[in-house]
Amino acid sequence: MRKLIPLTMTETRQDIIDFCMTAPKAELEPLFEQAWTQSRQRFGNSISLNVPGMVSYETEHIAEDDPFRFPSISITGPACSLGCEHCDAKMVETMIPATTPEALWDMFLKTVERGGTGCLVSGGSTLAGDVPLLRFIPTIKRAKQELGLAIVVHTGIVYEEVAAALGEAGIDGAMLDIMGSNDTIREIYHLDLMKEAFEHSMELLNRHGVPLMPHIVVGLHRGELRGEAEAVRMIARHNPERVMVVAFKPLLGTPMENSPTSTPLEIARVVLACRLAMPDTPVIMGCARPPGKHKVETDRLVIRAGVNGMAYPSEEGHDFARELGLDISVSSGCCCLMNDKAQGGCCN
Repeated sequence: MRKLIPLTMTETRQDIIDFCMTAPKAELEPLFEQAWTQSRQRFGNSISLNVPGMVSYETEHIAEDDPFRFPSISITGPACSLGCEHCDAKMVETMIPATTPEALWDMFLKTVERGGTGCLVSGGSTLAGDVPLLRFIPTIKRAKQELGLAIVVHTGIVYEEVAAALGEAGIDGAMLDIMGSNDTIREIYHLDLMKEAFEHSMELLNRHGVPLMPHIVVGLHRGELRGEAEAVRMIARHNPERVMVVAFKPLLGTPMENSPTSTPLEIARVVLACRLAMPDTPVIMGCARPPGKHKVETDRLVIRAGVNGMAYPSEEGHDFARELGLDISVSSGCCCLMNDKAQGGCCN
């Protein structure tokens, strides 16, 4: 049997990530135990369960169906220039359109009127890989100053002028998928870029004081793990505010609607790698993951792996967290704002 690597401070981050991603299943139990203990020691005995109203959601414990509790807004409407294999603009089609700065301001006002605490500003990508945010940032800054909303932004690839403007606007977080595989960047995202462009984006956001909330999409390469370990390594070099792990979920009407997905254990491996390689950084299970029994198993595994928050938990996941003695807080805000001002109350 392969010798277990003791995950201590003397081990390199590379050792930790590689072992999490490649250890035989039978050797993973000590990793789960260490991740759980480490999470409790660093962050206490709590977990945040988030149900932003961008989709209707109801379980025995939690319900939310008002999209203005924390709306997801597309500044490009349903348009995206990339036609990614996994999305093909389906995600932006579900968002609330606001394609001018004036329309965006109206959406901010409506959010406040409906009792919302914040919003996600997103949109489709240009051929250069960025969301065309620049002309909307003065409106975002105004909303931060005058309305006090929590605002997080999907950026895509980041360029200097946008990073500087976002820093000046004082947004609560910048979210972007981090790709560790050049093949995935080309074949799935249809971008003529290399992984260094994503690393440079994180450098720019840090330089301008923008809270960095990178995402790792597990199994994006048609269900295959390809570049996830490298994405963890890249993120760990850049002092993120949070790390968000999501999983590829096939969408109807896309080229990948019939593609396989990663397994719950593969998702948990990435969570373990993030948790153990970045012990002082909150790790969140984000919105996207396959439904049904897959989701139930995933939720249980990532809770054991020490996640600090989870979006749209399964009912079984909620019950499992409670069985393990965790203090549960529930919020209608974005999961990336765990323990921040967009949070709600408790549910035990």
